[in-house]
Amino acid sequence: MDKCDKCDSVLDEDRRWTIAIETQKCIWGSPTSLPEVDIQFADGLGIYCSEQHANEKIAEYLLLAGAKATWADVRPIELCACCGTDFDTTDWHKVLTLIEENADFKPRSVKYAARFCQACVP
Repeated sequence: MDKCDKCDSVLDEDRRWTIAIETQKCIWGSPTSLPEVDIQFADGLGIYCSEQHANEKIAEYLLLAGAKATWADVRPIELCACCGTDFDTTDWHKVLTLIEENADFKPRSVKYAARFCQACVP
């Protein structure tokens, strides 16, 4: 039985939130379509019983990293959450990701709390 990393309560069997730091790049087939997101590596930072608890952990992580939440989209050029410069997402970069999933770890939604340029490693 999995427990929330914030409050230690037993997780709902059908709904949980996972935070991960991923190394990814976006592959754009055309300017009018969504990209393929290639994830090279993902490291789980915790699982939570609620989006509120997950967001509290995201805020804590970003504070320690000296970054701010940008709630980035998926675009060819993004703003780095640490240094504030624009960077190319078609190169490998780090992403702090919030995933709402069911008990089978199938994503219901994915949100990108922050993207980090190649020079900034959180």
